[in-house]
Amino acid sequence: MPIHTVRINLRYDRTDLTTILRYVKTHGVEHGGRYDIKKPPRLNIWTHTWSNPGCRIESCLMFSLEFDGKTASLMSVQLQPGYDWEIFLDELGRLERAALGYVVIGKSQVEPKT
Repeated sequence: MPIHTVRINLRYDRTDLTTILRYVKTHGVEHGGRYDIKKPPRLNIWTHTWSNPGCRIESCLMFSLEFDGKTASLMSVQLQPGYDWEIFLDELGRLERAALGYVVIGKSQVEPKT
């Protein structure tokens, strides 16, 4: 199953995006969180924290998000094999709620399909 890249342009309030990225930096995979941030900013969401060598070995990349800092926009999402858009929205909602106290773009939880 290949990596699926979704090109989007979802805007955040600049203050919200700054707060989310600040939260991610302090809750990185090596500090008890599941996030890893790289330049330009690119945010990676992992399955596990890297609290010990075993967790780091078992941890898999779930999603990579690319932001445009100038427009405060989420520009693209890479969905790794085995992860779909619904799971992404749930993970994004968890991150937004943890960082901001409310959900902006993501979902607070995946609702069962009937």
